Amino acid sequence: MSELLKLNFGSGENYLPGYTNIDLEEKNKPDLVLDIRKSPLPYDNESVELINMFHCLEHIELPYWPGIFLEFHRVLILEGELRLAYPEFETCAKYFIENFHGERDFFRWTLYGMQRWPGDYHVVPMVTGDVVNALFRYGFHEVKSGPEPTEPYNTFLTARKTILPKTREDILREQIFHK
Repeated sequence: MSELLKLNFGSGENYLPGYTNIDLEEKNKPDLVLDIRKSPLPYDNESVELINMFHCLEHIELPYWPGIFLEFHRVLILEGELRLAYPEFETCAKYFIENFHGERDFFRWTLYGMQRWPGDYHVVPMVTGDVVNALFRYGFHEVKSGPEPTEPYNTFLTARKTILPKTREDILREQIFHK
């Protein structure tokens, strides 16, 4: 069996050695230029052991999330790990409103992105309960989350791939076709 992959998805300028760095911006010089909203990952089923997606998901429109999570589920090995990091909307909004440490502009950026170029903005308010529910729905378990140690207004979350739950259609198909 070939060596399993580690993906640094939405790598931006954060190039990680030992990972396949993936970004949709060619200017970031990733190993693979890919827009996950338009193209699947070019990897075999169960060929990846770890996916990092740090400060990327909040830049992707909510209707694309099911496809992304299903694609991650497809390429991860059973019990493979998905790691996410994102600004926790409620904490960042509170800090923005309070002008926490006089950093109102900074917390505006955590809510809306810096908006320096197209795509450098946040399109989804990241609330951990919503992210966890989506992950469970698309075949992830052992979800653990907490504040990032050095940036407690951000959430760091890990989840493991499990077998996807059966849909009603799957159960009916089995009953009808005895498979």
